[in-house]
Amino acid sequence: MDGVAISDRRLARVLLVLALASAFCGALALARVTLTGRGALLLLGWNLVLAWVPLLMSLLIVRRHAPGRRPSRLGSFALGGVWLAFFPNAPYLVTDLIHLRAHGFVLLLYDAVMVFAFALTGICIAFLSLWLIHRLVERRAGRAAGWAFVAVVAGLSGFGVFLGRFPRFNSWDLVTRPGELFVTLAVHAQDPFAHPRAIGVTLMMAALFAIAYLMFFVLTSLDAAIEAAPGRVEGDAERR
Repeated sequence: MDGVAISDRRLARVLLVLALASAFCGALALARVTLTGRGALLLLGWNLVLAWVPLLMSLLIVRRHAPGRRPSRLGSFALGGVWLAFFPNAPYLVTDLIHLRAHGFVLLLYDAVMVFAFALTGICIAFLSLWLIHRLVERRAGRAAGWAFVAVVAGLSGFGVFLGRFPRFNSWDLVTRPGELFVTLAVHAQDPFAHPRAIGVTLMMAALFAIAYLMFFVLTSLDAAIEAAPGRVEGDAERR
């Protein structure tokens, strides 16, 4: 995948790690059901499955736009629309922390670790998905356009989390309940300042996701910096 400066082998390794993390989350959820006989938190598993959808879409998009290929705009927009519609499912997992309830310290601790594992895995899946599209946009339109794209996606994701947590819309409601969704969007667009909760949740989640992605981006760039100047790094290490 020359278009995003990552080899198929390295990408496969990252996907394997994310798959193992997802399996670990599933094992935690099933173990909880076995121990307690209650499956209330199994919904976390469904949310994590939905978080994988935009990653798969981003892989398809990047493949379609590999150097030497000329994909149709209609197909690219269709995949991009599905990607954006399902993308908020990953940051939405962070809000599942509200499901924590006091059922004794041990179970509460277990639930906290499990929800955190689901949220962390979902966010990492989202980071990879966004990184792939971010680098594609950057390669085609420049660095400023790439970061503007990230900012827009962060904002829309924040609003998507609000729609999922409060009006209780899901990604597939674009098909199953388009009328209700359109009315809700129209009401908020007509007078956005009349809905302070929507503004607050959107800004909070957008800022959280943007800052977290920026940290991810900076940390992943360290490897490239070391590879770009191995002699200087080794020299600094010897002087120390």
